[in-house]
Amino acid sequence: MKLSWLHRTGDGRRVLLFFNGWSMDDTLFEGWETSGADVLTVCDYTRLEPLPELAGYEELHLAAWSLGVRVAAELLENMPYRFETATAFNGTLRPVDAEFGIDPAIFAGTAEHWGDERARERFYRRLAGSAPFRQPRRTPESQQEELVSLQKHIESSPVPVNPFRRVWISGRDRIIPAAAQRKFWAGESVVVTEKPDAPHFPFGEIHSFEEIIDAGRDR
Repeated sequence: MKLSWLHRTGDGRRVLLFFNGWSMDDTLFEGWETSGADVLTVCDYTRLEPLPELAGYEELHLAAWSLGVRVAAELLENMPYRFETATAFNGTLRPVDAEFGIDPAIFAGTAEHWGDERARERFYRRLAGSAPFRQPRRTPESQQEELVSLQKHIESSPVPVNPFRRVWISGRDRIIPAAAQRKFWAGESVVVTEKPDAPHFPFGEIHSFEEIIDAGRDR
């Protein structure tokens, strides 16, 4: 697991904890506007590890995307934090599931064929559609190892308690189907925001971490 402090203001007042999607790194955030909050990103879930201490902050915010939604819920399950905003983007707590996430056979097939460059290019096209997207600077081997590890872990672990209060669902999600997301979150106490024309990658029109925080606020 990799943790990166992308911004440190030094005032210790606000922090955003952001769980990235599978196969990603901080390349995603290049060109984003700086934030008035400290920003801690988490990615590469090959081996899950404890989170650092965040209790000293006055205001905590949580956001997670894709498979990071499940990882965030698991790592935060026994943590005493109260988040001002807590937003899940295009993910569920049962992401390896034919009914509430990705069919396990499709999940395993993605891992099996990840070494094929053409398969990776198809995946990224399905993920981002026409949205501007920077591919991560990671080796295919590390991404493949992460996905295999995630599937084994998720299928052998109990579903964690939901820490999220707001959920964004993209109508044109070709990775985790929107119908599966709707079905899962219908059983949770969350506010759902639908983005009918957006792909699985929901950040094509977001250019700052402040916008990520604002996405979780009551409107």
